[in-house]
Amino acid sequence: MNNVPVAGIDVGKFFSEMAILSPSNEMCKRMKITHCMDDFNKALDLLKKAENEFNEKPVIVMESTGHYFKLLSKFLNNNGYEVVVANPIQTNSIKNISIRKVKNDKVDAKKIALLYRLGELNSSNLPDDDITALRCLCRQYYDLVRERTAYKNRLIGIVDQIMLNYKDVFSDLCCETSLELLENYPTPDHIIKADKSDLINIMAKVSGMGEKWATKKYDLLILKAREFQPLSISSFANTVMLKNYISIIRTMNKSIDEILKSINNYIVTESFTVVSEDIRLLSTIPGIGTLTAATIVGEIGDIRRFNSPKKLTAFFGLDASVCQSGEFIGTKNHISKRGSRLLRQVLYTSVLTSIGKKSNREACNPVLYKYYHDKCINKRKMVALVAVMHKLVFFIYAVLRDKKPFELRTPEEHIKMLAERTISNNKEIA
Repeated sequence: MNNVPVAGIDVGKFFSEMAILSPSNEMCKRMKITHCMDDFNKALDLLKKAENEFNEKPVIVMESTGHYFKLLSKFLNNNGYEVVVANPIQTNSIKNISIRKVKNDKVDAKKIALLYRLGELNSSNLPDDDITALRCLCRQYYDLVRERTAYKNRLIGIVDQIMLNYKDVFSDLCCETSLELLENYPTPDHIIKADKSDLINIMAKVSGMGEKWATKKYDLLILKAREFQPLSISSFANTVMLKNYISIIRTMNKSIDEILKSINNYIVTESFTVVSEDIRLLSTIPGIGTLTAATIVGEIGDIRRFNSPKKLTAFFGLDASVCQSGEFIGTKNHISKRGSRLLRQVLYTSVLTSIGKKSNREACNPVLYKYYHDKCINKRKMVALVAVMHKLVFFIYAVLRDKKPFELRTPEEHIKMLAERTISNNKEIA
């Protein structure tokens, strides 16, 4: 590690700064790289000169700044260079190594190179194109869902002003039947003055529930509209915003459906068989569906990057933080949350499903259900949930490592199976 030149690259949107250090940590070459093919080739020539000078191929270190690092890292990888992608948390810490308060791209590039010298960075295996595409699609799905939720909340805020008791008619204000009614009859006045048959036809057609159901809804809708009519803030602005939010939500619904379709289509492609198998295996774990499995595989990549389930737990950001100084040892430590936020999100929803019950009142995952309720005896509920999340990460690791479907076993059954396997292995050795 200390006998090779190191090129530190501070990544920006339109240009990056590269500083090449000799094996003795002396600055030997520097270049400002504009993100275009000509400068990429010039940077490549500079790296080759350093390679010839020191008889060693330089190691390249850059931080994962948004998506901006991807172009340069892909170009350098394709040309045979080892690229170490550092977490910004690590690079930001070493940027304060100097007492003087100097902050510019040239200094940052040198300090990023020095970080590699400390031996705190490992080579990062950038995911292949299939994993990258799956990751992007899943992240786009959750981003759209998050944005749609924000617009739904804004829509609810407007509806509360126009007709607060509307939720007594439709508990889900954003269902298609409700959106259709609100778009055409946005205020209590519109609802009261509307033709009865028109309202009933709209509700019956859109919901598919039939005329009898629609008639009951109509009676309740008219009752609530008359109750709230004197209090309604049916201003022109509220009406315009109401229709605008409905249009945005419908557009997002369409986009989310297209993303889901793209994810499902991408999973079943012939060139995607290895990752598809991992997704299928994860789907055998109770509480994990196809989308959640695809998200986990897209974020994790190759499970061989992690040689133990504890390291995978840290990647999820579920490892315990440590607070210790002198004789003081902190006992109220939280999880680090240094890993993937999206992984924690999907894992949390999976755990809620796992410790829940099916429609027939049976536990979705009896083992995790019992584990959670045992923990709740002397732990707070959130602490117990995190413990179950830990357990589920171990399940995920075992399934991906062994390439076998999940088998539901109690702890006693698992211990017995391991003991039998150990005895069998000892007999084979003997």
